[in-house]
Formats: sequence, structure tokens, C-alpha cells
Amino acid sequence: MIETGNGTQPGDPAKAAAAILTALDTGATPLRLPLGDDAVDAVLGHLDSVRAEITTWEKLARNTRLTGTSGGGPGLQAG
Repeated sequence: MIETGNGTQPGDPAKAAAAILTALDTGATPLRLPLGDDAVDAVLGHLDSVRAEITTWEKLARNTRLTGTSGGGPGLQAG
């Protein structure tokens, strides 16, 4: 299977390895590094979906705070 797939994958393994090394050498190594158009599109699509869902329910979600407080609670500081 590996031999028959070589050269037919959508991404370039050498470019992927170089991208990973570049990310590791920076002062701000990313927690996530989707590699390839399909991976970037999938992650961005998911983030769009999550943002839309949170936006839809934002008012209800924010209304769970204690009345009369800044939301920090005991031992916590509000952000």
C-alpha cells in the first residue's frame, strides 16, 4: 500500500517536514499546525461552525453568572 501510494498523496512529505521544523524553530510554536489545504479547510470550517453555535447561544450562556457579582467567584479573579 505504501509503495503504491507514493507520489499520489495530495501533500508533499518533504514540505510537511520542513513546515514542522520551521514551526518548532520559532519562538511561538503553534499548539496546532494543520498541514495541507484539506486540513486547513477542515479546521477553519470547524471553527466557523463552533463560532456560529456559540453566537447563537451566547446570551443564554452568559446569563448563567451570579447576579450582583463580577463573575469571579470565591478565590477567582474576573478576567
